[in-house]
Order: sequence, then C-alpha cells, then structure tokens
Amino acid sequence: MSKTNELAQRILGKARQAVGEIIGDQDLHDEGKAQAQRGRDERDKPSELNPLKKLKQLT
Repeated sequence: MSKTNELAQRILGKARQAVGEIIGDQDLHDEGKAQAQRGRDERDKPSELNPLKKLKQLT
C-alpha cells in the first residue's frame, strides 16, 4: 500500500470515528477506529524497498 493510501485510511478512519461519536453510533465509531488502525499498521509494516526499516523494527 502506498503512503497516500495509508494516510487516506487513517484520515477516513478518524473521520468515521468522529462522525460515529457525534451522532452516537458506536458501530461507526468502532469501524472508524479499526480503519485508522489498519492505516497505522500498514505504515509500520516493513517495506521491501527500505531494508533499514526492517532493521529498525528488530532493534
């Protein structure tokens, strides 16, 4: 996943989370939280193009 997609996942997730909180929809809030977390997980996943990122995770 590209950096822009990861960022979009996090932003959309946070937006869904906020809307769910405003309108009182706990399911929407939880879905948004999970979507934002997926974006963070993708960001932290080591890239094959950047071998130093793998080293950083090992230390």
